[in-house]
Amino acid sequence: MEWKSLLNDLNQNVSRKYDDSVHTLLDRMGLEQKRSTAETVLPMLGIFGAGIAVGAALGVLFAPKRGEVIRSDLRHSIEDLSRKGKMRANELVDRAQEEGNSRATTSTGSETSAN
Repeated sequence: MEWKSLLNDLNQNVSRKYDDSVHTLLDRMGLEQKRSTAETVLPMLGIFGAGIAVGAALGVLFAPKRGEVIRSDLRHSIEDLSRKGKMRANELVDRAQEEGNSRATTSTGSETSAN
């Protein structure tokens, strides 16, 4: 049993020494160990989330109108855009139908004159 614990202690000491020597060597060369993706991405996500929270808080603090009024204005703007879009779509459909009808009458008119 003593041999087993002695070998475990020796293994841990060698591992610690090796890790320390790798860090020391890299430090002397002006390098460092490569960071994992999680060590890079997680701080960025934290900063991004904090930025969103600060932006939302500032938006609420400096909003020129109350929330109900802003939502009502947005709703009316969206309804206006929707109505204008539908009107424009109907105009385009009507124009396409008129052009289709004029082409059809032109082609049938040339066929009858040829006969």
